[in-house]
Amino acid sequence: MDFLIKNGLVYDPAQACLECRDVALEDGKIARPDPQRSYRQVVDAANCIVTTGLIDYHVHYFYRGTENGVNPDASSFCCGVTTAVDGGSCGAGSYELYRRTVMASSDVRILNCLLVASGGQATDRYPENLDPAFFDEAKICRLFQQYPDNLVGLKIRMSNGIVARGQAETSLRRAVEIAEKVGTRLVVHVTSPVIPLDQLAAMLRPGDVICHIYQNRGEHTCLDAQGRVLPGLLEAQKRGVLFDASNGRSNYDLETCRKAVEQGFVPDIISSDVNASSCFLQPLHSLPRILSKFLDFGMGLPQVLDAATAAPARLIGRLSLASMAEGTEADVCILRLKEKKVPYEDINGNRFEGSRVLVPMMTFKGGECKFCQADFC
Repeated sequence: MDFLIKNGLVYDPAQACLECRDVALEDGKIARPDPQRSYRQVVDAANCIVTTGLIDYHVHYFYRGTENGVNPDASSFCCGVTTAVDGGSCGAGSYELYRRTVMASSDVRILNCLLVASGGQATDRYPENLDPAFFDEAKICRLFQQYPDNLVGLKIRMSNGIVARGQAETSLRRAVEIAEKVGTRLVVHVTSPVIPLDQLAAMLRPGDVICHIYQNRGEHTCLDAQGRVLPGLLEAQKRGVLFDASNGRSNYDLETCRKAVEQGFVPDIISSDVNASSCFLQPLHSLPRILSKFLDFGMGLPQVLDAATAAPARLIGRLSLASMAEGTEADVCILRLKEKKVPYEDINGNRFEGSRVLVPMMTFKGGECKFCQADFC
């Protein structure tokens, strides 16, 4: 199907360009509008933002393969998401099953950060085994060699109840070694971390990612006792360590985030960590709702959109997915920025009322319409 999207405010993340213009989708690609062509449908995007499909850098989509997995297509297209990175739902032991079942039957593009523990995150009743003696380096290396198109990172969780304090540094250093060997980045989950975050960040390489950076569980957060961002984290960000807001249900604190962003410690990436416990529900809800929150915290619209388009596109090596240039994939979402009161809450009981919200109106994946709001178009 071919579409003409008219009258929209087009944001091209690749060019950091915001301009009023028309966009055509032809044969699965973005194209220059042709006044002589008859389009299947003309979409009036007046008062809307037209941009690339959102990239949710942290999801759990191993539906029915893990307890916290959600239906990929049902959770993506209505949120403007066309590409998602699974944040370690499976390890080397279950990756092939995930690939041949859920990934093979889903329309949304699913990439993966492989959990360093082979068993993956199958259940919340007990955690993965992070004894480095059980890291299957040989199989991890083999999978990265076999599926370079899909595996875009290695994942480890450094939380109380998941890894012992005495084992944490050894496990983390071993994970860094394996990531270095396979030529990928390491993504580190830090909710209720067993070691201070600045100390943890110092162990990472440029390009590695810390997710759930605005959490407030346990004794270590991104703030010191006076509420100031830890200098070590600012230094790590300067040398190229990346920080993902990665909301989730239990991995985010409104007040910690607000204070950090006010001090200029803004996220490089904004992802949802969507999972079975909070899909479309507070305190997570959805990626567009999470992005809207950062608008109210003072980040600009292009900066917020970049954190869910350009930044993750660079991390997964798919720059064309964050480009509105002619000839690139016709993964496009149409968003309306509505002025209205929006409630937020977190797992710690903090509440905040926002003033505007990004609402997906229409989503295209490869030029096919995958979602349209009932009162749009």
